[in-house]
Parts: sequence; structure tokens; C-alpha cells
Amino acid sequence: MATDYKPEPAASRGPLPTFATWCGSGVAAIVALASATPATAQSDQTYATLERPAEVLGMPGLSIDLTTPATRRYALVIGNGAYRHAPSLANAVADARLVAAVLKQSGYIVQEYEDLDRRGFEAALRRMITDTGKGSEIVIYYAGHGVQIGNSNRLIPVDAEIDSIYDLPFETVSLSSLLSIAGARSRSLVVILDSCRDNPFPDRGAIVGLDAIPQELRTGFAAQDSPVNSLIVFSTSPGAVALDGRGANSPFTEALYQAAIAAPDAPLDSLLKDVRRRVYSVTGGRQVPWESSSLIETVSFDSDPSVPGFQNALTTDAASVAESAGVPLALSLPLDRKVRVGTALRETATQPMDAVTVTRPPQYGRLELTSGETTRGLLPLTQMTEGVENLVYSNSQPELSALAMTAPAITDEFTVASEGKAQTVQLTLNVDPCDYQAGDHLDPEGVGVARYPNEIDVDAALTACKDAVARKPENGRFHYQLGRVHLALLDLDAAEAEFTLARDHGHTRAWHALGMLVIAREQITAGAARTRAPEEALALLAMGVDQGDPYAYHSLGQQLLELADDPTLKRQGFDLLSRSLEVGHTFSMNTLGYYFLQEGTDHYEPERGLRYVQESAARGDIYGYDNMGWVMLNGAGGVARDPKAALDWLRKASEGGHPRAPTSIGRMYFNGDLGVPDFAEAVKWYDEGLSRGDAWGGANGAWVIAQHTPEGLTLGDAAARAAKAIVLRDAEAAASARQLIDKLPLNALDMGAQVMMRELGADIVPDGAFGPASEAALATLGETFTKTFPADRKERLNELARLYWVANPFPVTVF
Repeated sequence: MATDYKPEPAASRGPLPTFATWCGSGVAAIVALASATPATAQSDQTYATLERPAEVLGMPGLSIDLTTPATRRYALVIGNGAYRHAPSLANAVADARLVAAVLKQSGYIVQEYEDLDRRGFEAALRRMITDTGKGSEIVIYYAGHGVQIGNSNRLIPVDAEIDSIYDLPFETVSLSSLLSIAGARSRSLVVILDSCRDNPFPDRGAIVGLDAIPQELRTGFAAQDSPVNSLIVFSTSPGAVALDGRGANSPFTEALYQAAIAAPDAPLDSLLKDVRRRVYSVTGGRQVPWESSSLIETVSFDSDPSVPGFQNALTTDAASVAESAGVPLALSLPLDRKVRVGTALRETATQPMDAVTVTRPPQYGRLELTSGETTRGLLPLTQMTEGVENLVYSNSQPELSALAMTAPAITDEFTVASEGKAQTVQLTLNVDPCDYQAGDHLDPEGVGVARYPNEIDVDAALTACKDAVARKPENGRFHYQLGRVHLALLDLDAAEAEFTLARDHGHTRAWHALGMLVIAREQITAGAARTRAPEEALALLAMGVDQGDPYAYHSLGQQLLELADDPTLKRQGFDLLSRSLEVGHTFSMNTLGYYFLQEGTDHYEPERGLRYVQESAARGDIYGYDNMGWVMLNGAGGVARDPKAALDWLRKASEGGHPRAPTSIGRMYFNGDLGVPDFAEAVKWYDEGLSRGDAWGGANGAWVIAQHTPEGLTLGDAAARAAKAIVLRDAEAAASARQLIDKLPLNALDMGAQVMMRELGADIVPDGAFGPASEAALATLGETFTKTFPADRKERLNELARLYWVANPFPVTVF
């Protein structure tokens, strides 16, 4: 082999591997056949529109219609008492149960949790996002440890352990983020906190903000601003300690319960005056509840008995209902946000279902009552004397991966009784093919079945979602999911049309999709390359933030943190990413890890950055795996370099579908990071990276073949790989591949053309002699693809490479 190729050893250049920050965000980076340049910092004027996103888009500002009732009453109730690394709280769980009982009696749909760890908090907040919407009346009650650090208030999960100043984001929950997440999804918001016991982590410090300034954890809560139409109730005054009391419940929760029982219809501001009086009296003046209010309408715990079907007070004795006998009643219905089981129950049951009592609730979901646009929770043993058709089933399982499901259906079971006879209902909910093929993660309007972009089978998904849109053209979710499929097919115009329809039909995630599509049109290339976001994109992302979409939190936060010059905007970006992190969004963990691991910057904090990356990997994110590989291979952040550990992480990333991890593994084998260089193994991994759209996989593989000629490979194979890299037009990879093409002999270019012709279906042997048989095969391909090929060898090679990618598309949205 000639030595002409050695001056350009592309396989050994560049970071090994590149740190992943775009993290599969769906439309973050679209690979197409054009060129791109690195992103540059944006001027602060770019972000001025974010203060008025709706106005920028020519839309009316979001507001609360005080003439209409709330569409649903929803409560998140948490009692944390069994702490593992902090003093236990004897009353917290009992307090939460007492409050949950009051809220259930008042018609709230209650999600009740006891002894939540940090991951449990994340899951609970994700559940709240999908359970609620702009018309919801939300109550959040928390009993457990809480602390203040600086101006930030933090709730403490039961597994919290503060050993390092960098632990806070992963060991605690930000009250401010909780308020923002719930406030974005609510019409009115009430947050009740019985949590200011003694500081469980005395003499500990932590970093809470973007600036690397440790602050001391302190007892009590600081004063807290509240979103519009919200009320925050603290069990004691700012900085003070709440007492446990001597009974089964804390003085505050006992007083709240007694006041609510005595005057259930009283407005909350009036009821809280009674609570303050009771607590002050019982504690001898040592504790005074506190509140921060921005309520613009009256909120109370009354059950609104005037609404048909919500008379929760009418109950029956469970002992008087016979045990279920006979064959269970099987109901098979389509899975939706709300499944109307009442109508199917009445039509299918062999016994009368006019007056029904639910004697055993579902195991995985909830039964609720709905009337018009209003939904209320259903008490156990509630007897429905009329309106059985208003009974609906709501799935409350954790989000399911479509690929992990054994069948596109979920099952549940509950028991009802009518006229003293009990009937077990076996419920099968069939997932719509469009939801199964293209449902998105953390989608506020999703049905809880999801795929990442690289997991979408575009052929099956396109057929399924086109059919779904035809059946239900008013369903925004189906339009959004069809847009995801078009995006995977690189049809940006069709994707935009569907995302627009989804937005117009009220689908929250569509705002984020449209914003990222604007960025994609600017970027339009190069896999992971970054471009700056136009103002239109930022305004769309800001609308997604206003709607409470975790993906919008991440994408807008990343733009502000990484590309804004104004320190205030950077802090806002950090706050948005931190809010996304509260629901376990690993994209934001990767972004923050990258930010703090950038050597040579004023924000290089290696230990802090490593913690974010480790948390992403711990949650099974392939980008977290890839980033851990980068850390271990490069000895980043001060860790010891460990190529074997790096290979293990990169293999996990590759097995999960990461687009660049295979190329990183190929570089390791080329460079001999694992011992003696193995060029054949390097080419194998480079080819896998290229097949996923990583241009460096093609450029590097071509150079290795040209320099070292692994067994079974020729210069024609090198030419074919280089051409495939060139047309992907990652700027640096394409330049490297062109340099190789310029060095190859002409017969190698002809052989490369023959290699790709064979891959496109031509019956030809690549021999480098481009004679009549090859010309005839090329003409046939031209007819098949309606393409005229140029005579110039290099241009012909590139045109065949473009056809190759048309015939062998890769999952572009994983970048």
C-alpha cells in the first residue's frame, strides 16, 4: 500500500468521543444534504421577545376565564416520614392520609404517595403533568422535611443524603420548580406545606444556583412568591420551626382538618384564618401558619354537590354487597386519555346497571365521574344513582416503552355492584396503532405509551398515524405523532403542517416541535452540529414553557444557558434546565454536565459536571452512557483515564442506538486504546456509525482502509465510504473525506461507484473497470431513481452516495 495517505490520519483526530448534549430531543438536529457552520453566541436582543411570546406570534395572551368552572379537581398528596439518613417524622404519613381523605370527600382526584424517594418525586411530577391541564384546580399537600438554602426552599425525599455541595439537585426537590410545573398546568393552585421541622442536615452546605457559591442549609422555609391565581400555605412563619405535636397529627394539619370539616364551603382565605387561630392557641403562640397568595378567584374545598353525578356523600356498606360471582365481565375498549367505561358497562352487563356502587377500585388506573367538561374524583363505595354513563377510566400507570410491551394493550380489573350483586370487570384497553408506533415521552397529552425518535418504525407509523388522523381529525395528539413520523422521514414541510394542526387542536408538545423545527430549518444538516435559534423559534419554545412542557423547559433553557451573553438570561436558562431535571429529564442532565465540564471556561466545575452526567447514565439514558464513555476515555473532570470502562459505557450507548458511539469505539480500536491497534475491528465500528448517519464513521473508515487495507476490503470500499460521508456534509468530516478522494487513483473511484451500485441493487462485480456492463447497470439505476448521472467520476460517486442515503435512511432525529 502506498504511503500517500498517512498525512491525513482522520481516524486519530478530534475528541474521543464528542460529548453529547442534544440528547435525542426529536428535532434538535436534522441530518440532510447541505452544509453547516458552528453556532455563535446570540445577541441579547434575540431573547427580548420571550417576555411576550403570545404577542410575538400574534396570539391573545393566556388568561383565566373567571366565568367558567374548573374542568377537574386534582390533588397531589405526599407524606414523608421514614427517612433513611435524617430523623424520622412520626406524623407525616398520618397527616397526608388525613388531608387526602378531606380532598377525596370534596371530589378531588387524589394521587397519594407515602415515603417518596427522589426518583419517586420525579415520577409523581410526571404523572401530575399528564393528569392535569390549564383548566385544572390543583392542590398539593406535602408533609415531611424541608429546608431553605439562600432564597431557595427545598423538599426532602426520604433517601436524601447531603454529603457534597453538588448533591442538592439530585437529593432534594425545588419548591420553586414545583410551583412552576404545577402552575403552568393549572387554572388555580394551592400548595400546603407542613414541613418546617428541624434542619435534618445541620452544618451542611450546597450550591443551589448557577454561580459556584456554596450556602448553608437552614431550618424552615424562606418567603416564597406564588404564580398568578395561587396560594402557598406554610405551617409556620418564614425561618421558624413547625411542631410535631403530641397526637397522631401535627398541630397544623389537625387544625386544617378541623377547620375544613367545620366549614367545607368556606373560601380558603377565610378558612386559613381559623387555622392560624387554632394553631396559635394549641402551640401556646410558638407557631403561626403563614401564606402567600395571588388568588384572583374564590377557592374552597366544597364538593360542589350541584354538579350531576358528584354526590359523593351517598355511600353504602361494603359488607352488604355480595362477593363477585360467576363469569367476569370482559370489556375491550380503545385506550384514550379518558375511557368511558360506564356506557360499555351498561350496554354489556347482564344485570341492570342503573344504580351502581364501585366496591373495588382498579389496580393501575382510576375511576372518575365526568359531566360535560367537568371531572371529579370518585370516592370508594360511592353509589351512582344516575348517570352511570359518566363513569370514566383514567390510566395512571407509569409511562410505558412501546418496545417493552408484550402486546399493544394494557389490562386492569375492578368490581361494581348493582342491586346487591357484585360484578368483576376485566378491562382491556387497546393502544391505538398511532400511539403505539409514534407516542412521545413526557407528552402532556399522551396516553402513556412512548418511543424515542430512533425507535420509530417509520413505515408502520406512517400508515397508522395517517389512519388515525383520518378517523379523528380533531385529535391533536394524532396530528403531533404523524408530524413526528414525517420528521423522521425528513419531510419537514409535512411535519410542520401536522405540528401546526396539533397546536391548533390544543396539543401542548406541538409548540416545542414547531420551535425546534424552525431551528432545524436553520441547521438542516450535520448530525450533531449546533446553530443559533432564530427569535421565532425562541418564542415558540417560550409558549411551550408557558404550557408546562418539560421538553420546552429543556430546549429553551439550553439556548439561554449556552448561547446568551447576559448573565441574567443564563441564570434563567439554568433555572429552566433545573425545572426539567425535577421530572427526571435526562436531556437537561447531559446539558448541564457538558456545561460544567468545559475546561478553560469560567464555569468549569468538574465535580459538579460529573454528577450531572452520572445521574443521566444512572437513569438509562444512552447519551448519559456516551458521555460517561467520553469522561473515562479522556480522563475528563480529573477522573483517572480508564479505556476499558470507557468501552463498556460506549458499548451500552451503541446498543441503545446512540448515533456516534460506534464511531467512538472505532477510534479506540484504531488508536490502540485497548492494546494493539485492530484496524478490522475499527472499520466494523466505523461502518456501524456511518449506517446511523455519523459522517466521521465514513471518513475514518475510508482512511483506515486506504492506509491499512484490512482483509477483504479495497480502495473501492474506501471511496464508497468517503463519498457517503461527503454528502452528509458534516463540515470537518466531509473535508477529510474529500482529501482522501483526491488522493485515490481513478480506478478506485470507479470501483467505489460499483460498490454503491451493487448496494443499490445492481448485479455487478466491483472490479474498477467501469465498462459497458457497468454503464448499463448505471443507466438502469437512473431509470429506477429518475436520476441522470454526471460523467465526472467524483460527482458520479457523490450522486450515487446521495441515492444510497435515500434508499437506506437512518433515524435522523436521534441526534
